Amino acid sequence: MRKFTSLMMTLLLAGCSANDIRESESDTRPEPENPAAVIATEPAPNRANLDPLEQARALISTEPADADGLRQRGDAFFALNDFESAIADYTDAIAKTPDSKTYYNRGVAFTAKGDLETAIADYSKAIELNPKDSSPYFNRGVVLHKLGKTAKGIQDLSEAMNLDAKDPNVPLNRGLLYLNVDLLDKALADFDAAHERDPKCVEALINRGYVRYLRGEFDRAVADCTLALKLAPFNALAYGNRGNAQSRKGAFDEALKDLNEAVRLDPHDPQHFNTRDTVWGAKDDHRRAAADFTRALEIQPQNASYLRNRGLAYHELGETANAQRDFSAALALEPLETTSIPEQYRKR
Repeated sequence: MRKFTSLMMTLLLAGCSANDIRESESDTRPEPENPAAVIATEPAPNRANLDPLEQARALISTEPADADGLRQRGDAFFALNDFESAIADYTDAIAKTPDSKTYYNRGVAFTAKGDLETAIADYSKAIELNPKDSSPYFNRGVVLHKLGKTAKGIQDLSEAMNLDAKDPNVPLNRGLLYLNVDLLDKALADFDAAHERDPKCVEALINRGYVRYLRGEFDRAVADCTLALKLAPFNALAYGNRGNAQSRKGAFDEALKDLNEAVRLDPHDPQHFNTRDTVWGAKDDHRRAAADFTRALEIQPQNASYLRNRGLAYHELGETANAQRDFSAALALEPLETTSIPEQYRKR
């Protein structure tokens, strides 16, 4: 079972989206599919009927005379993923009129191009100029986590919580940081808070179910995934997680139904095959287990865990040559991981 990692890589909205569910590492608020929706600008009247990207293209051809115009053109460059030009315009705007919004936007652009340390400096300046705005705390906290400074990231997200009592993404992301340092009770409380702020937040339900799974509360984990699927009926991760929890309850037939659906919805995620073949193994259907491990390895051929598991399936089938091949390959990748490998294969 896996968490939905809503701390998506810095340009995605770390938010509650019922249809765009995927795993990734870390996120702050701007969204690359429609960044102008986050770094908001008012379109000129003669561009009001254009779509956001057309507005951006029209805006970059202008020659701004003041800081507001430079910031808006910087936003347009950002919308077109021209981060260097956006940073140049934000820098010129700051030289004319340093304000928190422009520092914040430049921090977002630096984050987009992977310059995280500089981004933190800009978020910090935005906080200095406007300490009541939660957004720079939010972004700085997530970037700090990306840099391995999770405790400081939690502090920033806590401050964002104090400043913003409505946004479900703040407790959602702080919960993920708590989860990363194994503070399950605190993570659970934050996912509860995210769900209370937005009962339709699918990620809050999936993550809460994940924590309950880790706590051995399999019935409640199933219930959370079921609620998530009512909101997002095509969510492969919710099916996969519910199937995993059903398996741990011993409800293998129900687990297979869910895992079959997870595989159907997302046949490129090896973890769904890995989970399903574990259920096949529990049902003593080692041939199907080996087949699923093979499909997982087609996607991630250097995964030592999948190799060990397929080796065990072959071992149960009496196919010692195939088992030896997989165990040897697994040992080449992870020579110290031997506990799940039968001794006869370790010696060889």
